[in-house]
Amino acid sequence: MKTKLFSTFLTLLFFSTQFLLNTFAEDYTQLNLPEGARARLGKGVLNDMQISPDSTKLAIASSIGVWLYDVNTGDETALLSGHTDAVMHVEFSRDSKMLASSANDKTIRLWDAKTGENLQTLPILKGTLSSLKFLPDGKTLVGQNWKGTISFWDITNGQQLNTSTPKLPKLSSRKYKDWQLATDAFTDQTDDLIFAVGNKDSTISIQDGRNGFQIRKLISITDDGMSLPIQYSVQYPGNKEILRGRPHIKWVSALNFAPDGKTLVSISDHRRAHWNGWEGTIGPTEIWDVNTGEQLAVLPWYINIEFSGDGKTLAITEDRGSVIWDVETRREITTFPDSKTLILIAGGSVIWDVETRREIATFPDSKTVRFSGDGKTLILIAEDSYTLWDIATRREIAKINPILGEFKPFPSRFVLSEDGAIFATADENGVVNIWHTRTNKPLLTLTTGYTKPLTALAFSHDGKTLASGGITGNIRLWDTNIGSIRLTLKSSEKSIGDLSFTADNQTLVNESDGNVYAWNVQIGKQVNIHKVIPDAFLGWSGNSFDDGTSFSLRSACMFTPNGEKLIIETKDGITIWDVANTEHYNTLTKTKNFILAVSSDGKLLADTIGKSVRLWDTQTGKHFMLKTSKSWVDRFLNWFNRDEIYALAFSYNRRTLAVATKNKEIQLWDLTTYQLIKTLKAHKHIVCELVFSQDGTVLASGDAGGKIQIWELPSGRPLTTYDGHNSFVRSLAFAPDRKTLASISGNEYHKNFGGTILLWNVPSK
Repeated sequence: MKTKLFSTFLTLLFFSTQFLLNTFAEDYTQLNLPEGARARLGKGVLNDMQISPDSTKLAIASSIGVWLYDVNTGDETALLSGHTDAVMHVEFSRDSKMLASSANDKTIRLWDAKTGENLQTLPILKGTLSSLKFLPDGKTLVGQNWKGTISFWDITNGQQLNTSTPKLPKLSSRKYKDWQLATDAFTDQTDDLIFAVGNKDSTISIQDGRNGFQIRKLISITDDGMSLPIQYSVQYPGNKEILRGRPHIKWVSALNFAPDGKTLVSISDHRRAHWNGWEGTIGPTEIWDVNTGEQLAVLPWYINIEFSGDGKTLAITEDRGSVIWDVETRREITTFPDSKTLILIAGGSVIWDVETRREIATFPDSKTVRFSGDGKTLILIAEDSYTLWDIATRREIAKINPILGEFKPFPSRFVLSEDGAIFATADENGVVNIWHTRTNKPLLTLTTGYTKPLTALAFSHDGKTLASGGITGNIRLWDTNIGSIRLTLKSSEKSIGDLSFTADNQTLVNESDGNVYAWNVQIGKQVNIHKVIPDAFLGWSGNSFDDGTSFSLRSACMFTPNGEKLIIETKDGITIWDVANTEHYNTLTKTKNFILAVSSDGKLLADTIGKSVRLWDTQTGKHFMLKTSKSWVDRFLNWFNRDEIYALAFSYNRRTLAVATKNKEIQLWDLTTYQLIKTLKAHKHIVCELVFSQDGTVLASGDAGGKIQIWELPSGRPLTTYDGHNSFVRSLAFAPDRKTLASISGNEYHKNFGGTILLWNVPSK
């Protein structure tokens, strides 16, 4: 009997283990989950990535933490959590034993790169950082913020050593209202610090970082005090000259020290130039000797600069090609024999041998250039390929093609290892590959699951599929049983406004830029497009609060749950469309309103005015004012149309309306009697999202601080609180069986990016 029972136990254990393994096959979905979460779908928004100097690890900074990968196996080894906001930068120490990360929560965290242990947390006293790096001594961490302030930390004891801020020009005149800050800093292992600062008169100040004194001023050699000293000519194939003249500097827009601090590159903004009816802009690049102040070269029309690790080679990129500059010889590798005229070939660039002055390679589509840490390998990036170049031999190592899409604008979608042997790339579909520089095949598909910020969620009616929409028009269909992406639909270049499945689960509809797209979700093909709203209002509304939280909403646009009707704000008011027949159904009001709710059958619509809610019959256009407060002060505020309500939701049976008010409460209204039946209190921040389960027994509410509260109905008893988002709750969706809640946070107009979906186990009553 005992043997039989033991055998039965083993059988049950085997099947239960297989079930758990199959439920979410991708391990990342289970890594470091917040309490109460069942799984995480998507790894967040990718903000930065670095390969360790020993080429064994890859660190990726994302909106939810730092992901660590083993480069040899491709396995995720850890999700480093602790930052309470999006992680923007990661940097390995020179010995690869330590990892530093900086985030929008104004902290730096130091991690043991092998174990993932959080070693220290360092406060950033002067705002968030724009850059982060270890000094060569291996003991000092240096960061620069967006205002140019440099801070130093001793990583052995976590103490901040000192902080230096350049002396910036005072710009009080309207003449300089468009002026922008340009600054860079250089520091070496002896703690020498110098700043380069762009001034309002287009000069550059080199300052002593310890006392702020100006060491010297860099001035463009000009004939009229403003224009550059060179005549330039821009030519297209066929030697057709389209522009000749002198660019006029408005201000310095970017500065970049070489790694050794001896050379500085500046890019200047400019006045618009006209030539034979053609109008364009010229952005000159100047190369300077920092010690002498000598202007080494002036090159027009460039937008990006990149030094090699040894500081000997400079890549300057413009929107039609790249110029390679040898800093030691002060020569351009790509210069044509006529040194007085720079010829830009549309759509490409040319590499020249400096000594023989002969063309040795042409890159017709290169857009960006990067160097390996040792300065020996160059990588040229085009729209659809990577080309790797050996600088010493002037030969192509490999060309890798195709690339599925650009991951821009932040971060760079590729990073080279220190020795140039491998590099990592990220495409717009969230796939990160590790490549060997001397092959044309990926060494590893390291990871997938990174996304752009998410904007919309919808469960299918059978609960087997979860659809998510993002800011670039991508829609992902997630299999809720195994936690993986089943299909990716490319809807448009615009942000997804709302999503809904039709009743048969065969069709998904989405709104984007006022158009409605219909998809067959079985085959992933678009089956229809309705251009129903040519004058849709597509603005955004932002709200900030005294408690340090904020949230933003897209202008009103939503489907009824069955996907049959679309409610969207236009210049004529809140307009309702019949999606299937592409017919205008009704227009209810001419008032602009971001806070709307629609009943499951589409027959009732709610909007807000101050502290009051209007209930609309969508068929007749008649409305009823539901006064959530009766004081004369509230009526006075209503007259000014002040925002006092931030979220609305109908129960599926249309009998209850939930209203989130400015005092962080949720009011429940009986729509048969128009009476307030209950007030729910638990949130510490403004409630910005509400949703009922389909059976009406549970309400979920999300706030501006990222907390989610689950309420039992009709009692109003709080069941549980979820805390897993770093920013405001953007969207909530219950699975049809109400056992699972999906949530996303943030959006592209907020400093805290979304990019991951959390699935929560909803407790039984």
